[in-house]
Amino acid sequence: MIVPIRLKPVELHIHADRRLAFQVLTAFGARQDDGSSSKVLKDENDRKLVEFHSVIPTFGSGQKIYRTVEWVTLRGPEEIRFEGVEGPLDLLQDRFVLRDLDGCTLFRYESTIGVKGGIAGWLKGQLLVRPTLSRFMRAHSLKLKETIEARAKKSRVYPHRDCGRETP
Repeated sequence: MIVPIRLKPVELHIHADRRLAFQVLTAFGARQDDGSSSKVLKDENDRKLVEFHSVIPTFGSGQKIYRTVEWVTLRGPEEIRFEGVEGPLDLLQDRFVLRDLDGCTLFRYESTIGVKGGIAGWLKGQLLVRPTLSRFMRAHSLKLKETIEARAKKSRVYPHRDCGRETP
């Protein structure tokens, strides 16, 4: 039995049009500077089976690369859903929500996780997995914001926008 654990969502204000944010977030196949990568294994238009290698900081100053395979459902430019198929977690459901905010983007990263084992799995998830993934979500979101805004600064179609708001 898996008891779901909802992580606290991460919300960021991005100085870019949400259509550009959607394009950047769905540009699978790129390798990142930190060693993270993604590869499309199966493409069904708005649904893709994607293999991710994510660098996750561990306790202390270390890091570990985790491999997941996830179904990604695209509902552009408003939403991207991720459902884990393979990986270290028995339940992984993530969602990026992109809302238009005066020509900029309000980005929201939501995640539900779970570990088999009933109450023992839930306890392990709460004590070990949740804090690590929460830190990862925040750091990953900030990196995505930085990447999207850098792309907007070079874009002629969706140029960088100063909306007068900042991420809290």
